Amino acid sequence: MLRMMRALRGLRVLKAVRYSKSLRIIGEVLKEAKEPLVAVASLAIAYIFVSALVIFNAEPDSFHDFFEALYWATVLLTTVGFGDITPVTVIGRVVAMCSSIFGIAIVALPSAIITAGYMRQIGIKAKEEAVVEQRSAENEDAADV
Repeated sequence: MLRMMRALRGLRVLKAVRYSKSLRIIGEVLKEAKEPLVAVASLAIAYIFVSALVIFNAEPDSFHDFFEALYWATVLLTTVGFGDITPVTVIGRVVAMCSSIFGIAIVALPSAIITAGYMRQIGIKAKEEAVVEQRSAENEDAADV
């Protein structure tokens, strides 16, 4: 019990997140880009199932059950490439190459969505700060008159 309490004390570090401007911006971006990110996740899941189905039918000797094909497609999508299950026929290797290319594109989509949202939020914050500075300068000029 004492060890668990000590481990939970380590979570206090997460309180520092609220003081980080960049992490707050990323949080805003994730909230703003929820729909596109869910769409990309759905696309990734569909990609895994379609890729697994194609490779399972193209390589019946290498993949003994559909779960092995799902495992292979997931590993291929994440570009981990354990190498424990590999296609051996020409058609299987062509499917693997095409799946790899599409997998890289699917993995790149969330990065692009988050980066674009982050840059947009930084631009918004910069404009807000410029407006605040301009108003404070105008108030100082008005006070001097």
